[in-house]
Amino acid sequence: MLSSPVYELAVSLITRHDVMASVQCPDGHVTCSRCRDNIGENRCNYCAANGIVRSRAVEEFLGRISFSCRNQQYGCEVFLLHHEMRAHERTCHYDPCFCPVHRCGFAGPAYDLESHLATIHRWEVINFRYGESFQAPAFDSAIFRCEDYGELFHISSSREGLGTALSMICIRPDNAFEEEFTYELKMPAGGRRHRLQIQSTVWNTSLRYGIGEGSDVFLLVPDKLPGVENGCAVEVCIRKVVAGN
Repeated sequence: MLSSPVYELAVSLITRHDVMASVQCPDGHVTCSRCRDNIGENRCNYCAANGIVRSRAVEEFLGRISFSCRNQQYGCEVFLLHHEMRAHERTCHYDPCFCPVHRCGFAGPAYDLESHLATIHRWEVINFRYGESFQAPAFDSAIFRCEDYGELFHISSSREGLGTALSMICIRPDNAFEEEFTYELKMPAGGRRHRLQIQSTVWNTSLRYGIGEGSDVFLLVPDKLPGVENGCAVEVCIRKVVAGN
C-alpha cells in the first residue's frame, strides 16, 4: 500500500522492478493498482475515501524512471526505461545458469559456470564438436563444452530402481535462443559384442529449479552389469538439429 508523497510511490515501485498503473483518491492519496486490486474495494487504501481515479501524472513520472536489469547481480550494468528493459532482458547475455551441484547455490553466465565447475568443484571440462564422438566418464562429474559455439552439456545421473539412469542436459540461460540438440550414449556391456545404447533429445535447462528427477528418457545402467564400474567411460555424440530438418 502506498500513499503520497509521489516519492514514496516511486521508490516502492522501483523495488518491485515493475511499473504499474496507479490510482488516487479525491484527497490526493496515491495507491498502486496492485494494492487496490488485492484489497478488492474501489476506495482509498489510506483514508477510505470513495471516488478512485487513475493517476496519469504519476504514471507518466514513473515512465521516465530508468531501471537496472534483472541480471545486475550477475554483471549486467544496463539501465533502461521500463518499456525498453523487457526487450533487453529477453537477450541479456548475463541471464544466469545455475550450478548442478546440490546445495551449491552458484548462479551466473554460462562461461562463469564453466569456470566455477572446473575450479570449485574440480569437474573435468571436455571440449567437443557437434557430430563427432568422444569419450567421457560415465559416472564421474564432467562438463562438455562445444568448441565452436560454447554451449555446455552434462550427463545427469540419478538412481532408478537397481541401476543408474543417465541422460543428457544442455545448461543454457532461460532467455537463450530456442535450439534443439540430440545425443547418443554408448557403453560396453559384458564384453565387446554387447553394449547399452540410447539416442534421444537433449533437455535444455538453466537449472534454475535444479535437476529434479531428470529426463523421462534415459539410459539405465544396471548395478550388476559386468564391466560397469566407477571410472568406466561412455561414448558420447551430440548433434545440433538444424531448423527445417
